[in-house]
Amino acid sequence: MEAIKGVKTNIFKDVRMPVNAGMQFGTKNYKIRKIGYEVFRHYFDTIEMDCQVGSQKIKRVLNF
Repeated sequence: MEAIKGVKTNIFKDVRMPVNAGMQFGTKNYKIRKIGYEVFRHYFDTIEMDCQVGSQKIKRVLNF
């Protein structure tokens, strides 16, 4: 778990972002593909989620 960038509040939303990888070593396969995902937690100031006040990387999952 990484350090929090900004302010931590009780109002947050978790977001999954894909992890992309390029060419496989020793082959001519140039396709970029998804190999996993990262989970980020974004902290907001109010319940309406008007302004993001902090962010934190929760975990990284790699599926080969």
